Amino acid sequence: MTGTVKAAAFWAAIAIPATYPVLLYMGLEGTPGLLFVGLLFANALALAIGHDYKR
Repeated sequence: MTGTVKAAAFWAAIAIPATYPVLLYMGLEGTPGLLFVGLLFANALALAIGHDYKR
């Protein structure tokens, strides 16, 4: 995997959790709940891909 992809995944894994408080404030019923679950999955994927960036 290229360094650019790992870098993007690394920084995405840092940035994605910043959206969690807003979604939790909105409530988890309906669309915000689906978005929250999708972002959790995306964060886990970004962590898996970007975990060895700059090692």
